[in-house]
Amino acid sequence: MTFIKETLDQAQVVKVTSSIFFDAVQDFDAVIQEAEDAGKKKVIIDLTGVEMICSSAITTLVKHHMSLQSKGGKLFVAGCNASVKKILQLLGLDKLIGVADSVEAALK
Repeated sequence: MTFIKETLDQAQVVKVTSSIFFDAVQDFDAVIQEAEDAGKKKVIIDLTGVEMICSSAITTLVKHHMSLQSKGGKLFVAGCNASVKKILQLLGLDKLIGVADSVEAALK
């Protein structure tokens, strides 16, 4: 699994290139932490290339949402397919974490 990090406007963006399963969660967590540590108020996780996401990866998103929120920041996920979006909705996470159709929409 590959992660691509970039800074756009006032946000750190982490692009995930494939589905996130348990064996990659530690790396997923580390790359989000690096983005969070960059000091931007907004971290966007681009899930455009992700077909599925495991429960441990979702836990990681919640962890970073809480951490960013405590610092006055916000976590967004962008480009979710219908399956991933449905999981977030069923868990009620779409009410906590910003969910955008694209990175561009999350930047607004």
